[in-house]
Amino acid sequence: MRAAPLLTVAAVVILALPSALEAQLGRLGDRIRRTVEDEVTQQVDDMVREAVRCALGDAACAERARQEGQTPVFEDADGNVVVDEDGQPITDPEDAVRAAEEPGTGVWRNYDFVPGSEVIYALDLTDEPVGRIPARQIEYVEGNMQVVERDGRKQLEFSSATTFYVPLPRELPEDFTVEFEFQAAAPNIGMTFMTGTFDGGNLGGYSHHYLDLWQNSGISRAREMISSQDGLWHIATELIPFKFQVDGSADAPDYAILYAGTDRVAQVPNADFARGPKLEVRIPANNDRRAYLANLVVAIHGDPLYDALSSTGEFTTRGILFDLDSDRIRPESTPTLQQILSTLEQHADLALTIEGHTDSSGEEDYNQALSERRAQAVVAWLAGQGVDGARLTAVGKGETEPAADNASEAGRKQNRRVVLRAGG
Repeated sequence: MRAAPLLTVAAVVILALPSALEAQLGRLGDRIRRTVEDEVTQQVDDMVREAVRCALGDAACAERARQEGQTPVFEDADGNVVVDEDGQPITDPEDAVRAAEEPGTGVWRNYDFVPGSEVIYALDLTDEPVGRIPARQIEYVEGNMQVVERDGRKQLEFSSATTFYVPLPRELPEDFTVEFEFQAAAPNIGMTFMTGTFDGGNLGGYSHHYLDLWQNSGISRAREMISSQDGLWHIATELIPFKFQVDGSADAPDYAILYAGTDRVAQVPNADFARGPKLEVRIPANNDRRAYLANLVVAIHGDPLYDALSSTGEFTTRGILFDLDSDRIRPESTPTLQQILSTLEQHADLALTIEGHTDSSGEEDYNQALSERRAQAVVAWLAGQGVDGARLTAVGKGETEPAADNASEAGRKQNRRVVLRAGG
């Protein structure tokens, strides 16, 4: 893994290089990254081969596997292993059932988290050395933390009370979202997540709301839990995906919602979250009880859908999610799909072109075909809800129109998107 330093040096001088050599370096970076991704895929495949395969919903099978020290994975009716959006096998029976549902069904009927359309920060541990602090991506304050390889992917591990800042390219705007996966050191030892910085002060004097995540996770202020849900005992045994959304206004309080998996664990309609150029994260842990963090993404919302279509003719969303290397729409896409459906129902004269876009991972021809299938899947879902197919056109753009640099995880997340354009 000596290629990462080479790429760092190359990035410094790349503006002075001839375009042909620049293109070669770009392809070299893609090959190196794809090699790393292939290694992760192989680790996941190895995990699946060694795991106990259970039928979807078979909690007893999962419990027997765990009692025998083995990992359960779940198969759908077609024999496919149920995975999350990153392609990782889901080992919790209830989570697997939810992940296999169709958008708008089951627990997803009332799911309302919509990720921001523009990614401004994404923690990318792919090229970070194991055992080191990712100092280029976070601002270390105190404690013990390191990058580890765990369950087929890299994560941040914490072995003492640790504080760090997440530097952002600009101050948070009124509307934003934060997503991450977190495993606490113990059910009663969790995480404090602030959307500004408090310089190590006592939270009793912190005037803004913040996230307080342990077995009783929710939104707090001045050490008082304002809105929460008890019973997240598994926060100490597995990574839980947390999704946090703030809808702000210059002349009204924040409306904040927090999800743990598919459960809305908190919502505060009169919240007051800080808007800073840095986020502050405090994670208590010790050598015997360690905590883990992965997939931290901060994004901001653009104009509402119809307003954007009317003013610019297009709307970009990261809210339509697909299984890895697949055109199957994930159920987490429900609120975005419903938003598009509602807009089409309210504006009968509106026709849309649905564009699928990918990052540059994989071969160009493969990405082009995948983007076409994904765009067609969105059209098929809308048509299945009663929208006249003549109002919808599917177009695949593959990796040909990147919105950001594919060299970073933040850029790749930005490039994996669906764009709606007014007109068929």
